[in-house]
Amino acid sequence: MMEEIFLHFSGPTSALPTLLQILADFASAEALQFTPRLKDVLLRVLPILGSVRDGQRPVFANAFKCWCQAAWQYLGDAPSELPFDSDVMSFMNSVFELLIKVWTGSRDLKVRSSSVEALGEMVDLVTRSQLKSALPRIIPTMLDLCRKDQEVAFVASHSLHNLLNASLLSESGPPLLDFEELTVILITLLPLVSVNNGKDEHYVSKGLKTYNELQHCFLVIGLAYPEDLCMFLLNKCKSKDEASIVGALSTIKHLLPRLLESWHTKQASLVEIVKSLLEHQSLGIRMALAELIVVMASHCYLSGQPAELAVEFLVRHSAITDDDLNDLGTLKNEYFQDKRFEMKVSLAGLSELRAVCEKGLLLLAITIPEMQLVLWPFILKLIIPKKYTGAVATVCKCITELCRHKLSHMNPLYTEFNASNDTPNPEDLFARLVVLMHNPLARGQLATQILTVLCYLGPLFPRNLSLFWQDEVPKMKAYISDPEDLKQDSTYQEIWDDMIINFLAESLDVVNDTEWVISLGDAFARQYDLYAISDEHSALLHRNASSEG
Repeated sequence: MMEEIFLHFSGPTSALPTLLQILADFASAEALQFTPRLKDVLLRVLPILGSVRDGQRPVFANAFKCWCQAAWQYLGDAPSELPFDSDVMSFMNSVFELLIKVWTGSRDLKVRSSSVEALGEMVDLVTRSQLKSALPRIIPTMLDLCRKDQEVAFVASHSLHNLLNASLLSESGPPLLDFEELTVILITLLPLVSVNNGKDEHYVSKGLKTYNELQHCFLVIGLAYPEDLCMFLLNKCKSKDEASIVGALSTIKHLLPRLLESWHTKQASLVEIVKSLLEHQSLGIRMALAELIVVMASHCYLSGQPAELAVEFLVRHSAITDDDLNDLGTLKNEYFQDKRFEMKVSLAGLSELRAVCEKGLLLLAITIPEMQLVLWPFILKLIIPKKYTGAVATVCKCITELCRHKLSHMNPLYTEFNASNDTPNPEDLFARLVVLMHNPLARGQLATQILTVLCYLGPLFPRNLSLFWQDEVPKMKAYISDPEDLKQDSTYQEIWDDMIINFLAESLDVVNDTEWVISLGDAFARQYDLYAISDEHSALLHRNASSEG
């Protein structure tokens, strides 16, 4: 077949694009058959390269890309080395020079993009000296294309990844670029990371591949210069540019598991950076921080007070309510410092932040044993404060998981509980939780989560109370188990409130401890300020307090 195609090369030039495409497709499909004939192909293609016009150059560039890919596939599948003599290498060097010096300078974006894509596959097939001399010209071209639309940016970032890999991690010699020469690449790519790390469907479908290629570029640089890159990223986290901070945080999140040993000495610096950003007003920075916190925790980078601050950060943003999501005033006043970024963030972004933080908290509680030591009993402190009200369902899920783990390992709950002086007492916890059960349709199955966690926290309460709850709680959970069925009954709220009042009254009867009952009454009284006067929770609180009398 190839011999027949070669005969047509002497024909009209209008047929050349079709012939090149056929050879490109053949190389992609049959690398083992095509690669040994690459010299014959180049002998016929090179003489006409100089006269190829812009309109045909993308076809030629695509062909070179496919031929180089075939060569690497051949190398992986065949038992022998590449069947390339000095002539083939000389031909490849000539094509490489032409693409860099002429084609990448074209005004046609498609020509530049296709040329860079081809160069990205050729970088390992040319000499190191030629590659080094080409870097000052090819890097700016690739960086410029990385700023273009998604399709072009992906091509450019993939080629840049290949270029950096060949330049910095080759077994043939030391890196061709020192770290200072790489800073222009880092400065250019960092803001692009935040642009291509969006959460909506548009970015998930088009930007994720580009984001991954950008992170591959950072990883290659990190493997060559781990400490230098870490310090660069930490310094960028201190800048005033939101895009650079988000890019740096996202990159640290991506690289930390891969450079864990190399970055171990920077642990304290990383923790300090996270602490310094916990109160930042930018929604994008908060999102990046939430994701980074989970990664750092999973690799034991967080402990003690910094870990508690990180947990509080996740709980605070899990407490975003549906009312907040429908209030532009909240979005504007609570989540923006730099007004230039206001239009870039939607209410969907705030919802996504909440979801990320909720998921992160559960991951900490369920999958990271070291964080369980941080969470218990600290997380109990986050139930009562008013600002965390919206997160109580998630906090209860976390407490349930922590209790399950402790019980499975025969660890008593009350040991650490009693050792922590500032942990709320059981009466305060019960007073808060029983009032928050008011809405059986609340987000996150709040009432069900509260009932579940009360049973798990039973050892903290009088024994008779814990035994009573084991019998009574399943009945209450059964009543609210089907929200859709519940809505069919117009009196469900009245019935549910009565069930809560009866639950409390019977609990007090079972306890039969006047001192404990008085302490619970004091707890109810202290918590009036947690609810607005017009809040239905306030009415239930009043009924609960009255039932004690």
